[in-house]
Amino acid sequence: MIQLLHWFQTNYPELKKSLQHAHHNFDNSDTNPYHVEGDCWSHTMMVCKVAQLKGYDKVVQISALLHDIGKPKSRKINSKNNHVNFWGHEELSAQMAIPLVTDLVAREMLLKEDADEVLEIISLHGEIYKDREGVEKHLKNRPLWLKHLLELSECDDLGRFSLTMREFS
Repeated sequence: MIQLLHWFQTNYPELKKSLQHAHHNFDNSDTNPYHVEGDCWSHTMMVCKVAQLKGYDKVVQISALLHDIGKPKSRKINSKNNHVNFWGHEELSAQMAIPLVTDLVAREMLLKEDADEVLEIISLHGEIYKDREGVEKHLKNRPLWLKHLLELSECDDLGRFSLTMREFS
């Protein structure tokens, strides 16, 4: 994971900076209960750490690093309730990840046959919460891809500070 983080920060500093400046919160007084850690870079680092601690393979680790790179560009504020949302960030992240994944393959940090899987996992990482049955059907002939998607989902869940409804009361 350290090598991947070094590669990302050295070669794509503008993406790191955009993630640091994209906050899950509307402002300092309105904390997002699902991302109390604040900015998207902190969340990404937490997701990567979970992937590393769990010993997940390179496909999951790369997916963890790149899964939210589209959040800064998709960040919108709902003016009715001052909530921040990132609708469509999954597909945008996958599209933005194409040149990065290509770079990883060129540097022999990722196998060419794994590149499509990384992009698919990134694009589906939010869909697994909305339509798990549909995702399972979509990946029925690719059980390893489903396994990796579920591992990324676990990392994404654990890679944040989140208040439960009980903690709000």
